[in-house]
Amino acid sequence: MENFTDDTIVAVASFLSPRDMSSLALTCKQFGAKNGTKRSSVREEGTREVRQKTEALSLMEVAARTVFHASATKDEKKALPRRADESWFTIYQEYLKLFRLPLQFDKMAGECFDYVEGSNKTKVCTNGGYTSDNTAICSNIMRAGKHSVSFQFQLTMDEEQRWNEAVLHTTRAAAGFHRKDLACGIMRPTTKDITSEKYEPLDTCDPTEEDLSRFSLKQYEGDVDCCMLNAKVGKGLRARWEDTEVDDRYALKPSNRNDSFHAREDQQFDWEGMEGSLGEESFKIGMVLDLDEGTLDVYKNDRRLGTMMTGLSGEYCWAFTRAEGDEHLSVTIGR
Repeated sequence: MENFTDDTIVAVASFLSPRDMSSLALTCKQFGAKNGTKRSSVREEGTREVRQKTEALSLMEVAARTVFHASATKDEKKALPRRADESWFTIYQEYLKLFRLPLQFDKMAGECFDYVEGSNKTKVCTNGGYTSDNTAICSNIMRAGKHSVSFQFQLTMDEEQRWNEAVLHTTRAAAGFHRKDLACGIMRPTTKDITSEKYEPLDTCDPTEEDLSRFSLKQYEGDVDCCMLNAKVGKGLRARWEDTEVDDRYALKPSNRNDSFHAREDQQFDWEGMEGSLGEESFKIGMVLDLDEGTLDVYKNDRRLGTMMTGLSGEYCWAFTRAEGDEHLSVTIGR
């Protein structure tokens, strides 16, 4: 190793994955020791001295930082503001997950979804019979900047199911209810795996109706913890999970909850490009989340419908919810 300079080691390590870089940093002191000094330099600014500190980094962290800055675009870097004490391994890994690797449904809450074999968690389907309140979650955390996603829906319905769907939606809408059997959009990130036995897994999960704040990464400001498109009727859905002492129209209080098959009157909303998909067996919903502007735009079959929500802030991840239905359904997540 004496013939290898630090620059050579960094160049070779840049071909590794973030996880391999981290593992290599543990193998020997030369790779893992934070040799970059926390050095204080002094410069004069007017009549006062200004002290600057440089960061202490291991060679492997330098490699992660180098490849991140060389690969990411200006907008991608803007979408990943570094948290305090966050390692460059983590930043590089998050960059790959958000912008380079295929999006995946990492978590599934509820008992009625299965992964489609060979899809590498990019596609889920109903596993037979009647389904109710299941959610598939892409756990990539969007913290800033602009992000996009597509949900490709494929339903298999016979003539009786198609007729029943039309009748149910028509009669319930006339009575002031709007069934929300398919919904996709954003929700707050969860730190604990809500499918794990350790954390009392949910038999059912609908982030537009259930208070999931106990799984939330942290407490967020703002009144929208979940915002989804009711794909069948085109209406928007929004919710704040945790009850607060202030008057919050979107908080999920037991006193104003209907059964989970219907969207509450104060929870659903019309928006400028509202368009449903009743009777359609195959369609694609695209979304663009701009956390700098606080907006969520919606597309259908690559055609822009409009801005569904404004005033969004904090961190979100993509999710899809199936509230009810007996037809076979598969959903593929992509960019």
